[in-house]
Amino acid sequence: MNALRVITPARQFTRAFHRGLPLFTGKTVEATSETFESLVSQADHPVIVDFYANWCGPCKLLGPILTKAVAANPTVTLVKINVDDCPDIAQKYKVAALPTVSAFHKGSVVDSFVGLSSKMAVDDFVKKQASLK
Repeated sequence: MNALRVITPARQFTRAFHRGLPLFTGKTVEATSETFESLVSQADHPVIVDFYANWCGPCKLLGPILTKAVAANPTVTLVKINVDDCPDIAQKYKVAALPTVSAFHKGSVVDSFVGLSSKMAVDDFVKKQASLK
């Protein structure tokens, strides 16, 4: 009976349904000066960037709210960048206050807000960016 069973190689069962999706959608990714361009400017989907610092109290409150909102909208990616570690990126995008959240689409800033916002306002912001094509 075992001689009649045909064993199919595992490589034939690749997950083809994931091929069309961007790599980090719905995820939170920590960026550096070296990885920022590839994660944000070259992305083919909306990217939300959270400019934060470890010593910033409102940043610590906003971070989990943003992470949950992005996880609920899998067409966007959240990129977190520490302005103390990457001052060149913060200077390039004129970050003057923390937290600053900017939405990027096709390499350019399309929307942003500064300061701590309510959960409802953050959810609306993320949904608005998720609707961009």
